[in-house]
Amino acid sequence: MKLGRNAPCWCGSGEKYKRCHLNRQDEQPVGPWEVDAHIRARNKGGKCLHVGATAGTVCGKRAIGSHTVAKKMLRMIASSGHVYQHSATMQDLVRTDGQFGVKSIGINDASVLRVFCQAHDSETFVPLEQSPFAGTREQCFLLAYRALCYEFFQKSSVLNSIPTMKGFDRGKLLPQQALIQTTMDALAKGYRLSMRDMSNHKEQYDSMLVAHDYSAIHAFIVSFEEAPDILCSGAIHPVCDFSGQELQNLADFSAKMELITFSLISTDSGGAFVFAWHDSGDSVCRALATSLDRLADDELSPAIVRFVLEFCENLYMNPVWWDKSDQTIKDALQNRLQARLSMKEARSASCLVDDGVRAISWKVNGRAWL
Repeated sequence: MKLGRNAPCWCGSGEKYKRCHLNRQDEQPVGPWEVDAHIRARNKGGKCLHVGATAGTVCGKRAIGSHTVAKKMLRMIASSGHVYQHSATMQDLVRTDGQFGVKSIGINDASVLRVFCQAHDSETFVPLEQSPFAGTREQCFLLAYRALCYEFFQKSSVLNSIPTMKGFDRGKLLPQQALIQTTMDALAKGYRLSMRDMSNHKEQYDSMLVAHDYSAIHAFIVSFEEAPDILCSGAIHPVCDFSGQELQNLADFSAKMELITFSLISTDSGGAFVFAWHDSGDSVCRALATSLDRLADDELSPAIVRFVLEFCENLYMNPVWWDKSDQTIKDALQNRLQARLSMKEARSASCLVDDGVRAISWKVNGRAWL
């Protein structure tokens, strides 16, 4: 590729070539610690996403480190105050030649993200934090709202940091520079579309919170007799169900992407898995929940494990359970996670279909629809 020094740079930055990618391959390469430092700084930012801070009023206070999976729930699966999470820092990946591992994290730090100020965090979630989980519409809404705000923050943070990440092609040869630039451009396009629809969903949830009217929330709840060994919280645009049927085509940029939230929690009486969604996305989200409900009781916990490993990064595990698990089970779970995070191949519509892995068998106590 030959460009004049004063020509627009091929990467699309809008800068002149001489000020952008000229001699980029001769610059100091980006170290893995720089990537990790960037991600840590990105996660330390944040603002209160509560509707009170955005709907004509000013919050006036900084966002604190809020637990997206409640600390009291993490405590129920912790060992010596610690849980396990999958390690995916760049330095870890360099050490392990790209293989994801498991590492210990204190429950004070696990699942923490700056998405609410102190007042909004403590006041909003009282019905969830200070009352036994009974699967009420309000509690399901609050689980969904917390998960939605977590995903909203994560996606907006990544989108805002794309320009910085495009600079990580320093010290690389031109073909590698081009690959990084096109990958980041594709990532940005996908995240912008996701944020377009996620912003719409957040407005719907904000309106419910302001009105204290949760009638538009639907949920499917599976309750267990014991606390799950895995806890998580997240929100996705579902693409397939547990029978391998496609639910929506995320490549159709003209269509609104429906959203479902999910929470795997411990409760005073055991545990629960909660799918929750807004009425506007009922046709897509109910199909996913229904495909889970069709499974027999002994198939539910393996299916839920497949789902959370396939779609959730905000996931924490009981160290005792993991350490005692058979190595073949660990390998199977790690392989699923590895395939999902490496994204070397497009996700298959059959990714949630039974793969025969029985890592967990939580005894089902009941199912409920809202």
